Amino acid sequence: MGKMTDLEDIHLIPPKVLGMYQAVAELLEEGVDINSIRVSTITDRAGIGKGTAYEYFDTKEEIIACALAYRIQRTFEYIDGILTEKNSFQDQLELLLDETEKQEKKKFCFWRLVHMLTDSSGFSQLIRQRMASEPFAEYLPVKVFGRVLQGGVERGELRKDLPLEYMVYSLISRLLTYFMAITAKDCFQVDAEVLRPLICQGIMDELCEKNK
Repeated sequence: MGKMTDLEDIHLIPPKVLGMYQAVAELLEEGVDINSIRVSTITDRAGIGKGTAYEYFDTKEEIIACALAYRIQRTFEYIDGILTEKNSFQDQLELLLDETEKQEKKKFCFWRLVHMLTDSSGFSQLIRQRMASEPFAEYLPVKVFGRVLQGGVERGELRKDLPLEYMVYSLISRLLTYFMAITAKDCFQVDAEVLRPLICQGIMDELCEKNK
């Protein structure tokens, strides 16, 4: 396989590339600044030669952007899978809140990546380009949460009069609010345990069929 093109099946990515992706993830988890990561650091961690990196990528920025896009894909593939095991929207919502708490314990997690994507850096632009590619579509948060919400509508649990897109962004915004409350609890004296049921109830009050 030659240069990575964004069209690869994520389950068929070469082992050496996966090694680089894992190296990037480990470095970010360790708190290394994304702008200070070097290609040699990535390849040393992955156990491959520096020249091997350039067989698949043209720049360091491409390696890191692809690594982050891959991480988003795998994260939402996992979330999509565990959500389908739940039989009600209430159970799915509790699971999403549980996963948000787990993510908070990581130095570099999905929600922090979402925040990073709002800036205008070269990394952010590259990641957004990859997220706009066709193979990425099924792993987009909007698609994953959209399937959850559509299932709730079809089961008669959620309102039919709200546009699905609005419901998706309403859910995501409240999950982000919860994540921010958890991460800022020391600074703003926020009791996340008190806030969680309020956020959950707010989502249910707005989206549930019985409450319209």
